[in-house]
Amino acid sequence: MVVIVLVLGLGACFGLSEADDRYNSGVNLLEEGRFEEAIAEFDQAIFLDESLSGAFHNRALAKEHAGRLSASIEDYTRSITLEPDLALAYANRAGVHIKLGDFHRALDDLDQALRLDDKSVLANNRHGLALLNLGNPEEALTSLDRAVKLDPEFFQAYVNRGIAYARLGESELALANYDRAIQLNPNYVVAYRNRGFEYLTQGEPELGIADLDLAIELEPGIASSHADRGFAYAGLGNLTAAVDDYSRAISVDPTYLNSYLNRGSAYDDLSKFEEAIADYGTALLLAPDSAAIYLNRGASYHAQDDLQNALADFEQAAFLDPSSPAAWYNLGVVHEDLGYLDQAATDYDQAVSLAPEDVNILINRALVNSTLGNNLLAVSDMDRVVEINPTYAKAYLVRAYAYSNLGKEAESQADIDRAVALGVDRAKAEKSIAEPTPAP
Repeated sequence: MVVIVLVLGLGACFGLSEADDRYNSGVNLLEEGRFEEAIAEFDQAIFLDESLSGAFHNRALAKEHAGRLSASIEDYTRSITLEPDLALAYANRAGVHIKLGDFHRALDDLDQALRLDDKSVLANNRHGLALLNLGNPEEALTSLDRAVKLDPEFFQAYVNRGIAYARLGESELALANYDRAIQLNPNYVVAYRNRGFEYLTQGEPELGIADLDLAIELEPGIASSHADRGFAYAGLGNLTAAVDDYSRAISVDPTYLNSYLNRGSAYDDLSKFEEAIADYGTALLLAPDSAAIYLNRGASYHAQDDLQNALADFEQAAFLDPSSPAAWYNLGVVHEDLGYLDQAATDYDQAVSLAPEDVNILINRALVNSTLGNNLLAVSDMDRVVEINPTYAKAYLVRAYAYSNLGKEAESQADIDRAVALGVDRAKAEKSIAEPTPAP
């Protein structure tokens, strides 16, 4: 592990104080990755001489690498107090703010670091990274270009620049930057992960899997690598392999929400609804206010014909997100299945108000209204569907049914003819109309 230190040990032995000895010992331990021992040595150096800004800085580094992030910020701040012009301390404190997700504070520190030393590769790279996390990829590129220009072999900057290009839709440039990072450091796991994810985004799952294989081989303990590879396998239709990878991701990080969601989806596709319901239940423990998870679990319950639990989940989804067309649509489907047609029609009304061009919602509302005797409303909905998609045969069949109920046999027969012209079997068209189904 490479650790950035503020000052190396003093070269000469003559005249070194005990504080200097402790400081140098801490530096050596820090470079060896023995962080807790390094902290102990810097503790002693600071006890003997509280003016050693470098000791506070390097103890902060050691604490950061040991995962004690809040404590490391305190030490970086003490170092800055003692030496306000120390650009590296601002850059490294910014790095901790980035890890904690406090990107605005990180940017403030990096602005100051660059005012003090605009040639700092580390500060320019982290400045770009902070801007990326604040949703400013174009501005981030300016800083990352500067970092690469200052040090053409700084591989981390190429990865961050690749992310910026990916977010700007420049896939080829993104891949080129990931390639360069890997060329400079063939063991850099982050580069393989990001390149693999970009391949997945571009619809090349085989290449994505190859990169994720390498990432996992280099560092098997990263949950997101397993989860991304599982997503790739799912895209290829290999759901068993996908489930295995999602399970590995969960074993690495039992709080990794997306793995439960994706494994639940894979179980749904495998018709293993009990397993899917269990995964969505665990996901809800992690994200209890997620309407989307209630929707997913409700669909799994519905697939099992467990209508009461499906209804409860769809009701909760609508409560959590009243602007979700899918929640109201699925409520309508379950109410329809339970025979509560008036309530189903009300649910579909709400869904249509939120998604007025969703043909599935319009079809279901038309069928319910026809059953309730509101055939003119059904015809109106199917007029809209035909306007949206003139080749949607089912719309003509539903309208034919409504016309038939209204006694308009000529109009009904004309719509059946249109459906047949679009490939529907005439005997089936004249016999029945397809039943509504829940939204996927």
